[in-house]
Amino acid sequence: MPELPEIETVRRNVAPLAEGRRIVSVEADGTRILKNRTPEDMRMLEGSTVTGIDRRGKALIIRHDSGIRSVVRFGMTGQLYVCPAGDPAEKHTHIAVTFDNGSQMRFVDPRRFGAVWVFGKGEDDSCSGIGSMGPEPDSPSLNRDYLYRTLSGKSMPVKAALMDQSVVAGLGNIWSGEALFLAGICPLTPCSELDREDWDNLARCIARTVEFAVAQNAVTAEEYAEGKGRKYYDVDYLKVYGREGEPCTVCGTPLVSSRICGRSSFWCPKCQPRRPRYRRPGAGRVSLYEQGG
Repeated sequence: MPELPEIETVRRNVAPLAEGRRIVSVEADGTRILKNRTPEDMRMLEGSTVTGIDRRGKALIIRHDSGIRSVVRFGMTGQLYVCPAGDPAEKHTHIAVTFDNGSQMRFVDPRRFGAVWVFGKGEDDSCSGIGSMGPEPDSPSLNRDYLYRTLSGKSMPVKAALMDQSVVAGLGNIWSGEALFLAGICPLTPCSELDREDWDNLARCIARTVEFAVAQNAVTAEEYAEGKGRKYYDVDYLKVYGREGEPCTVCGTPLVSSRICGRSSFWCPKCQPRRPRYRRPGAGRVSLYEQGG
């Protein structure tokens, strides 16, 4: 499932082609992707101009001059891209927005786990979950005090807490695990076992990990268009995700895995000990990515 870095790549590639364009027509099918509108309701977008595309966590927010807001969540296989006029229809296209220059913004989702909401001017958008998200990884409010105050009294594994969108917006299974590796914290560690120093280190590592991932995911407009929203990330540089049994890039110890919240989590048993308050070899490793390690 795409997480914050991948969705930011989508935004950076779609926004320049959609912003400033007037919507001529909208076609939508009757699948479950539309959460609060019927296909016929989607015509409310016609005649409006896209004024901006923002990202919040793993979702995109498309703003229109009429005050309408569209919220897009990608699920497992959602793709959003703008294609030139006359481009052949793509299978599994559920929404097609035609602009005044003939280009078309399409939402394609083979497995249909994505979701789209459309809200009129002043309409409550709480059902989309946007308003209940926690701070962004690069927000100054995501700091030691916030994490300590929010999580220190909880017994859940720290990995599970970081995947909670009400705690940190945009982190999922992959990048929460990478941030914990950088911080030297075992993903199974109960939140209640972490002290203020741990939370300070983790806050910095979350920000650095996501910053690195966004930079690594960058693609040219041509590459994005060629892949039609599919080939927008490369995970060859991941330190632990999906690498069970392979040597740790820092110490060479074979990586291990466990199920957390129904998903496989990966870590190094030497660099990420179960009791980080007594031994934190990863503390201060924020420069790990900067060194290209």
